[in-house]
Amino acid sequence: MQCVECERIREIVRDRNRVYLSFPTSFTYEKALSGIRDGGLAHDTGPGPRCVSFQATPDELRRLCARFADQLSSKERAHSRALVLPADDEPTLGEYLGALSIAQLVAVVDGLRLVELIEGDRLFSALQPIFRPDGMLYGHEALLRGREIDGRIIPAGPLFAAAAETELLFTVDMIARRLALDAAARVGKGVIFVNFDPGSIYDPTFCLRDTEAYVRQLGLRPQDIVFEVTESGEVRDHDHLRRILRFYRDAGFRVALDDVGAGFAGLSMLLEVRPDVIKIDMQLIRGIEQDPYRQSVVGHLIGIARDVGALSVAEGIETEAEMEWVTCAGVDLLQGYLLGRPYIPEDIHRA
Repeated sequence: MQCVECERIREIVRDRNRVYLSFPTSFTYEKALSGIRDGGLAHDTGPGPRCVSFQATPDELRRLCARFADQLSSKERAHSRALVLPADDEPTLGEYLGALSIAQLVAVVDGLRLVELIEGDRLFSALQPIFRPDGMLYGHEALLRGREIDGRIIPAGPLFAAAAETELLFTVDMIARRLALDAAARVGKGVIFVNFDPGSIYDPTFCLRDTEAYVRQLGLRPQDIVFEVTESGEVRDHDHLRRILRFYRDAGFRVALDDVGAGFAGLSMLLEVRPDVIKIDMQLIRGIEQDPYRQSVVGHLIGIARDVGALSVAEGIETEAEMEWVTCAGVDLLQGYLLGRPYIPEDIHRA
């Protein structure tokens, strides 16, 4: 499954770099110069007012960006500009126009770890089981994870946050889909739920046709794959979302809406997505056996799913009492730590 545009990692920081910085005020400029001097970096002023240039290794840039994060306010970082080039290159007009804010540079340098994870093949899928009320396994949700050199596991949240800040969201989301499908093929048990961010797909016909082909290459059945619209950001381009959903459904896949009842995933998104699976947010499930407000909301969501022919999933079940209440209310599927934590099947453990 190849997508040249999605898989390209833009090289911003190299082994040796020429860095150009410009600042909106003299006050900010003086603070930044102090940080540059503290870092022991030999620098030149210019080529314009409140500008400075110097050479730096990635480690020197990391230390400098850490100083900027402490010394400069968020407004100063947003309004200051940075251009990073190979050490021997001279900037062109086009490169000046493509300069980052210092806030973006700080994010890019922080994101070097994410690039290392991608290039070191240290991203993988963990699987969390989803059960029917009778205890039979229905399938799994695939959850992106990373692994540090020392073996520590990195959860999905920081990975996607770093991806969004460093223009790698398209790449990471594509990798996550691929790893989820690999996991489904290797485990071979029931339905697989694959998270996706609508904002990470340029054009569904181009970006998702390889996903469809990869599914068939792995021998998976499209009807056993549920693509799950996640709450990573508010969906603003509803026409774009409709095109994505149409592509998935035309290819035989099903669609779920995640975290219904929290964030952007409210009734308007239910109408927009018209999901095949409604996943009820865990915050609505927490302590539901004691809370009539939660009981009313969740009961109505289960009823909506039943009325429109969708499956309902109670997420985040942690106690027997929560499971008993949602089961008695007629929920179709159960997911949560009480039933099973995410696990890493050994045959897809690629550290």
